[in-house]
Amino acid sequence: MAKERTIACPLFFILIAFLLNGCSTTDPYIGQGPHPQVQRGRSIPPLDITASCLAFLSKLVLWNGKFANHKISKESEAELVQFIDERNTQGYPAFKEAVFRLNEYAPMGDLKALFKNHQVAWPYKVLFGFTTTIIYDVLLPGRIFPWGDYYNPFTNTAHIYSGESVIGMHEAGHAYDFARVRHKGTYVFIGMLNFANLGQEMAATDTVINYAIQIRNRDLEYRAYKVLYPAYGTYVGSYVPLPFNSVIGAIGGHIAAHFKVKKRKKVYAEMDAVQKRSSNADLFV
Repeated sequence: MAKERTIACPLFFILIAFLLNGCSTTDPYIGQGPHPQVQRGRSIPPLDITASCLAFLSKLVLWNGKFANHKISKESEAELVQFIDERNTQGYPAFKEAVFRLNEYAPMGDLKALFKNHQVAWPYKVLFGFTTTIIYDVLLPGRIFPWGDYYNPFTNTAHIYSGESVIGMHEAGHAYDFARVRHKGTYVFIGMLNFANLGQEMAATDTVINYAIQIRNRDLEYRAYKVLYPAYGTYVGSYVPLPFNSVIGAIGGHIAAHFKVKKRKKVYAEMDAVQKRSSNADLFV
């Protein structure tokens, strides 16, 4: 038993160090420079550390220490900005009007956005938008509470707190998905119904993965599988009538991501081999 404890203790502390990686302080967040759709919150280390630690269980389930760690690196922001700019070329006005708050608490700005957002009909904003915005954007904001990153369609604003760029891209994917539909208020309402949100979550996930494939960024693609599949699994699991259903769903997502990454790496290896053979053949022509 003593030997087992000796082995278990280091493993335990390694686990804690990994998951609480976001609880350490970092250099003040500066950002990439002005962008018309991106707004950045001021770094407040005591608040950021506390908020990151409150998200401990979610970090554990998703097995990602960057989830809601309130430390968005310049590299992560640059990837998000590149994604936003590329999606803007698709010509959807609602997406061009979307705002992306990076670790920012701006209650007055969100309330103004609620009233100014003409993309959603006012009955939907009165019935659902006001309550949603007051609770999640004003009274219980993700700047401190462990809700994680989310997109509020009533204000057309994405709130991003994670250092992993694919999570922010996923929320931008929601904004893009929202921008493509004609009856936006109805689309939001449908997403509130049981099981309907699964389709909208998958749409945002596919948007990120397809983008990674489009720009030929394999690392980004692999990260998307590893992060977004388990996250999607929590939604699927929430409909299973079992204890810890979301955790079970996340585990299923981790397994699916593992095999998906393995499959994609095999495909790329075969592509690289063909390309290499073709290049070698050209040398003898």
